[in-house]
Amino acid sequence: MTGSHRILSATYFALIALQPTWHALLPSPWGNNSWVLAVVATVPLLLPLKGVLAGSLRSMTWAGFLVMLYLVIGVMEAWANPPQRVPALAQVLLVTVFVGAMLAFSRSTPRSR
Repeated sequence: MTGSHRILSATYFALIALQPTWHALLPSPWGNNSWVLAVVATVPLLLPLKGVLAGSLRSMTWAGFLVMLYLVIGVMEAWANPPQRVPALAQVLLVTVFVGAMLAFSRSTPRSR
């Protein structure tokens, strides 16, 4: 397991852990914590998890496409919802680190045709 693969896996797990923490456990400014939203935000990240752990370039590419949605959500929440700014910026940071590690991993992985 290379350094970039470790960073990819760690940031991906942190992004998965952030979703239920943010949406269901942290206090909402309106007082309504939503486990349904936490599940809806977490389940898509579980789809490419097996391939991310295995180091599959194809799975990591799909995970990279998927986390772009979480980048957009994080930027939108940080901009529009000041009480939720800290977890939103944490999500943006995790996605940014994941994409950077993905680029490093893809450069070090030999291509098969």
